[in-house]
Amino acid sequence: MFELSKQRLTADNQFLKIQTRALSHARIMSETEKLTQQREENMQKLRGLRLANEANVKQAGIAAQINTKSRRRPGFK
Repeated sequence: MFELSKQRLTADNQFLKIQTRALSHARIMSETEKLTQQREENMQKLRGLRLANEANVKQAGIAAQINTKSRRRPGFK
């Protein structure tokens, strides 16, 4: 039967430990990047909605000013 030396077993265990750490780190970084990208996309979407809402409010304000001016009687300011 093939037996590994104690030194070889220790080296293999250390390698596996380092490899596991590296893979875990890569997975965590990937998840973090994914969450960051989702947050950025959500912020862009919300910013677009906010700007559209502000434009609608501004448009409504202008329309209201035009309507109030047109309702006034001629000859009055």
